[in-house]
Amino acid sequence: MNLHKSTGKQIDDATVRRYFNGAGGGTASTVSMMAHEHNLPAGAARYRLRKEMRTISDWLDEVCASGQVLDVGCGAGAWAEVFAKRYDSVIGIEQSPLMVKAARERVACLPNVEILEGDGRNDLPEGYFDMIFLGGLCMYLNDTDVVALLNSLKSRLVEGGSIILRESTVRQGVSLAKGDYQAVYRSVSLYNQLFGDAGPFSMEVRRNYGYTSMVTAEELVDLRRRWMPFLPSESTMLGSLTWWALRGTTPFSFWALPRVLSRLNISWPRLQNHFFRLRLAD
Repeated sequence: MNLHKSTGKQIDDATVRRYFNGAGGGTASTVSMMAHEHNLPAGAARYRLRKEMRTISDWLDEVCASGQVLDVGCGAGAWAEVFAKRYDSVIGIEQSPLMVKAARERVACLPNVEILEGDGRNDLPEGYFDMIFLGGLCMYLNDTDVVALLNSLKSRLVEGGSIILRESTVRQGVSLAKGDYQAVYRSVSLYNQLFGDAGPFSMEVRRNYGYTSMVTAEELVDLRRRWMPFLPSESTMLGSLTWWALRGTTPFSFWALPRVLSRLNISWPRLQNHFFRLRLAD
């Protein structure tokens, strides 16, 4: 992980596509929720999704049941499924063929959702939408692409519509993941600057503690791998034990601890995650 100032060119598109086309060594579903490299149980991703849904439940409630929703970078379709059970029409678009296949299988029994294969920067479907959702897409885009994409999306909103983003973040500046897996982790203030460049938008932001819960477990797995090399690095049993030990102490591990560390300005876990809601400013 390297620290840099935010610039126009930060990561390589081809490397990002190659990683997700190969599912990053996991299944499409686990990679889509970034739950694949630490041997955590399937329940960890489900727990994260439930917590995330509660975090923005009132935002989702403000979209009418007859709403049209666009999910850009829909991954393996977890959120597309959520939206299809709430709204009349959902379109998901995803550029990874592996993810598209998984998403189509996931929503196969839901007649009001369509999954398209394509790059949201170039292949947006026709129409106007009450809500546009980006569930962790901008972290795989360079700054210029984020601004260009938001400029395209804002013209697809109906009056009063919103763009909701869920992005992994750092406390200050920007941090780049380099190598086979590439991503741009920006601070909330840097995202605010990019939104301003693409706007004018009004912005609301909320910390995503569901993500924090899962990444806490992942960082503990990393610590175990580093400090206890005599234990197997890849172990579903040890990954599950880590997760369920944290779940068993939820009032402390998943509620009090991250809030106390945040108040003390301690950057652990290293990554945070935030939801952003953008609306066109009057």
